[in-house]
Amino acid sequence: MSLVWEQSRQAIGEPPAGVHWIHIGDRYSERFPLLSRCRQRHCDFDVRAAQDRCVDLLTEQADTPAARRSHHQRRPQQHLFERVRGWSAQGEQDLDLDATKQSRARTAHLVLSFGSLRLLPPEGHQESSLRPLVVWVVRVWEPDPPEGVEGLSWVLLTSVPVQTLEQAWERVDWYRARWIVEDYHQGLKTGCRIELRQVQSYEGLRRLLGLLAPAAVRLLQLRAAARQTPEQQALQVLPTDLVQVVAAVYQVPATQLTAQQFGKPIARFGAIWDAKVTAHPAGKPCGKAGSTCKLCSKGSM
Repeated sequence: MSLVWEQSRQAIGEPPAGVHWIHIGDRYSERFPLLSRCRQRHCDFDVRAAQDRCVDLLTEQADTPAARRSHHQRRPQQHLFERVRGWSAQGEQDLDLDATKQSRARTAHLVLSFGSLRLLPPEGHQESSLRPLVVWVVRVWEPDPPEGVEGLSWVLLTSVPVQTLEQAWERVDWYRARWIVEDYHQGLKTGCRIELRQVQSYEGLRRLLGLLAPAAVRLLQLRAAARQTPEQQALQVLPTDLVQVVAAVYQVPATQLTAQQFGKPIARFGAIWDAKVTAHPAGKPCGKAGSTCKLCSKGSM
């Protein structure tokens, strides 16, 4: 599993001329070989640090290999997390956090610091050609979280220069964009049930994604409308044909549907569709003998 990131990076190749690619990743993708390959392939990265790596301040030496430590060298090495914890706060901002299975939605008051370091390659790594990487580090943390709540704390590594406070917050926003991407994949897997299709060929999967990917995006758009403008008329924020279809199915005037009211029937339909998929394995009927199936409107056997 740990090689998936490097293999994916290798398969993607280099960006076209005039295009800037920035790879956003969580702690599972914070692997030194992956970060090195991004730079070799003329791409940038913005990932959350997972390893307390050895660092130094010799950024002017770029990728020049660091001098090897001798057995007699007593000076302790510097480590990433300890180093950045010593940086003073340089800015503060409120951040709205969505609800999760573990916590409620809330607003977190964050402080931020940033600077540049040189990441040193892990000693004894099988890829002996790995060289140090100059990175900009953005640390963002919540100094006073609510009682009983674990405070937010991120250390972000990026190859894109961070020289102003505005740029530092922008890197934080880039990392936060990863959440919507994860929601998109969840929409494909859970909402669209793509894994149940059992498509094996590349061509088949490509065609299936051509149908389901827009549906997953639309689900995200519907959710955003229901959250951001819940009381606004659905016709003002959503495609007219979709609103009219939902209104016709539930026999209500389209002009009376709000964005939030529109989202609830869609979510309910998703739950029914999910039940229908699991209730009909291999085409078997559902329901009790002599009853009418409410899921597929067919008589049971």
